[in-house]
Amino acid sequence: MLVVLIVLLAVADRAAVPIAESQMKAKAAASVAQTSTDPTVRPAKVTDVSIGGIPFLTQVIFGKYDDLRVTVTDIPTPGPRISEVKARLQGVHVPFWNAIRDQVKEVPVDKVTADVQITYDDLNAYLVKQNVKVTPVGDGREVRISGKFDAGLLGIQELSGVTRFGVQNNTLTLIPTEILGFRLPGIEIPGIPLPISGLPFNLQIEKATTGKNGIAVTASATDVVLPAEPPASS
Repeated sequence: MLVVLIVLLAVADRAAVPIAESQMKAKAAASVAQTSTDPTVRPAKVTDVSIGGIPFLTQVIFGKYDDLRVTVTDIPTPGPRISEVKARLQGVHVPFWNAIRDQVKEVPVDKVTADVQITYDDLNAYLVKQNVKVTPVGDGREVRISGKFDAGLLGIQELSGVTRFGVQNNTLTLIPTEILGFRLPGIEIPGIPLPISGLPFNLQIEKATTGKNGIAVTASATDVVLPAEPPASS
């Protein structure tokens, strides 16, 4: 009898997961929809939601999920488009009695960490307006920049060099570090801001690294609230 009970609980545990994932996907989509302020721009999409942690039913009963993974793709920003955000939500609070009565209004989340991906194609599509292009070298540990720059009395000059990507105060900036083979220690060259505000879950960017296919940005947020349903259209 005990074995049968354990088996039934295990089946119920696994059967409850897709139901909860579907509900969480709707709430994640509602949160993402809130970040879209331009109705003429195609909104981002929540393409995958998964809930980790075993046993699952204990998380349901205690109303707290500690490993909710959400993937959001094709995110418009004021700057380069974001190809993908892979977020981990920890401390997702859904009271048991509210859940079984389908009366969940808002879902508080203690912490969100995420990996944000920007492809070089999307980055260059934004930089083309500034006559600038970036190209990864080798495996992307070095990124070269080329373009036309206003050199004052010398007029418009075509230059190339090496660049890095810095993050400060939730702003991503392209910063040239070498021009025509010369390092620039202590020389301040105006960087090119890459505005990527409006990330889902109120994520704030922290660090950027370059790779073969694009820029990887780490981001985080605390005390996030997922809405119960998408905002009504006017």
